[in-house]
Amino acid sequence: MTEARDKVLFDPGQQYLGTVYAKALLGAAEKVGNADLVVSELGAFVDEVLANVRGLSATLASPRVAIETKASLLDKALGGKVSTELLNFLKVVARHGRFDCLGAVRQAAQQQLNDLRGRVEVFLYAAQSPSHESIELISNRLKMLLGKDVDLQIHVDQELIGGVKLRIGDTVYDASVANRLVRLKNELLSKTGQQLRDNLDRFALAD
Repeated sequence: MTEARDKVLFDPGQQYLGTVYAKALLGAAEKVGNADLVVSELGAFVDEVLANVRGLSATLASPRVAIETKASLLDKALGGKVSTELLNFLKVVARHGRFDCLGAVRQAAQQQLNDLRGRVEVFLYAAQSPSHESIELISNRLKMLLGKDVDLQIHVDQELIGGVKLRIGDTVYDASVANRLVRLKNELLSKTGQQLRDNLDRFALAD
């Protein structure tokens, strides 16, 4: 379970490159048996480094900055802190001037890893952080319903007044599955305490 990572829509070009780069990254990481670690490191780099170090992304994406300078920056920032596979991959992306696609790479890599591991990514949007018991209950029931392990992503959205909603991967489910989700909602509401009632009074698939 991961908190506060929402899914972002990228333009078709970024999505395509994200898929291509992600496949290459996972291929290299799987050869040494650390794909899960590398994808986790990539997510942390995007969220905690690129998002907080002003100008770093622009510098690494700029064609005016020498390739050697980009490699040196990455070595200083990440050397000894991340896997060799991720560091080498980031140098390749920087050399090609495609750091603008790194968010799409991260998203595609997580999806490809989930497919590889037989997991399905589920986004849970809530006005406030659900209790641990609520999260465990939802995860377990969705695992039973979908027949796969669930990678549950929690996203707190205070504009969601009085409820939560779920988006399950990018799949559009048929009416029978949607009805089963509705029944799951009703069962959850009928068998749990007031806290879960408050958190799950709107439980629906996102459009």
